[in-house]
Amino acid sequence: MYRPLIAAALAVATLATPAFAASSTFRMEVEYSKANLATPASAAKEYAQISQQVVDRCEGELADVKYGKQFAVDACIDRTLTNTVRAIGNANLSEVHANRD
Repeated sequence: MYRPLIAAALAVATLATPAFAASSTFRMEVEYSKANLATPASAAKEYAQISQQVVDRCEGELADVKYGKQFAVDACIDRTLTNTVRAIGNANLSEVHANRD
């Protein structure tokens, strides 16, 4: 059984000039299995699936950014994953997130 999670994310797109930045927020449902968070190993697998959902969404949200796109996508992914893990509130998932590469 998967539980949807609504996660708010702030995506910041920064252009080459630091004075000019655009930002947008979005809400997304993240599907995960609470049962798969019971052990560190299974939480790592679930984290990979959650991460892929976040990557896909951030890339889609920022598809039209022309300058600084990779920076904006990376910032979106980092912030969204952090918010999602915090919202789920599972110790194993939090540990995986804290030790990510």
